Amino acid sequence: MKTDILIIGGGLSGLALAYRLHQAGRDFQLIEARNRFGGRILSEASKKGSRFDLGPAWFWPGQPRILDLLSKLDIGYFTQYSKGNLVFQDQSGNIRRDINMATMEGAYRVRNGQQSIIDALVERLPQTCLQLNQQAHSITAIDEGAKVNLSDGEMEVNKAVLCLPPRLAAANIQFTPALDNNLSHKLTGTPTWMAAHAKFIAIYDAPFWREMGLSGDGISHIGPMVELHDASPDAPARDGAIFGFLGVPAEARKGQKDEIIQACTRQLITLFGEKAANPIDTFYEDWSEETLTATDADANSPQSHPHYHSIPIHDDIWRNRLIISGTETAPQFGGFLEGALEAGENAIHQL
Repeated sequence: MKTDILIIGGGLSGLALAYRLHQAGRDFQLIEARNRFGGRILSEASKKGSRFDLGPAWFWPGQPRILDLLSKLDIGYFTQYSKGNLVFQDQSGNIRRDINMATMEGAYRVRNGQQSIIDALVERLPQTCLQLNQQAHSITAIDEGAKVNLSDGEMEVNKAVLCLPPRLAAANIQFTPALDNNLSHKLTGTPTWMAAHAKFIAIYDAPFWREMGLSGDGISHIGPMVELHDASPDAPARDGAIFGFLGVPAEARKGQKDEIIQACTRQLITLFGEKAANPIDTFYEDWSEETLTATDADANSPQSHPHYHSIPIHDDIWRNRLIISGTETAPQFGGFLEGALEAGENAIHQL
């Protein structure tokens, strides 16, 4: 099979790039190694049909690309719930419920989960250009283009765009000839955002904490969840939900899913009372165990949000055949949804 442009990675960055190429009438194929599109965007449905984000949760004012894309796709969004007090638990276990602040006040959430964006993009693309369960194992420079060895066959392309975490590309794809040392070091030295994170969500019939004057925000110095937020949909009749980021290191979480879910539920009772004892549903996602997201180098989260950079290619052979993209290559909004779109925009300019 031959194509002009091969997009490797079917997350937001790859799909948004494909969407723009399709609008421009360009010849392309997009491959995704998973059995689903979305990458680190993953929304699970509750028994009532509400969808909850197990990957990124928010975007913010001042991020024009995601706002423009939502408008084009006719997808709604709403402001993160922030009314009421925050629950704070110190290292001794003491709890305060009188702190009037909201850590994510002003942030936006996508109506019915961020998976709505992925679904809408996939629906607008030719299905003949999209392939799931196709992983790129090697890329070899040939003539004016490259040959890509896939899980199922091979493809000849003029250009390949890597819309996946740089570390993942370096770990999983063999390049012939080998990438120069400088480029290899840049790929392996770029932290994958979210790769060490784990997230727990508890679903209830209603957001009962709001009646208690609480926003659903929580900070705990004991854990297992260290940061909590209201994850309820904007239709109050549907569900109530609280999610939390785990503070337990990735290595200590391995093989402990059931124990962690139980510990998180007990923590919610401690923070929000007995009404938290019986969630109607729970979701748990440990991104460090996703081999198509994280490498061994991603086991520990960066202490602060990394300052990401574009990764240009100076090698004469690969410069005309390869583009490094994905949210970790976005200089302004790297790691965010906006960064995924920024990276796709930069790839368009290079193409």
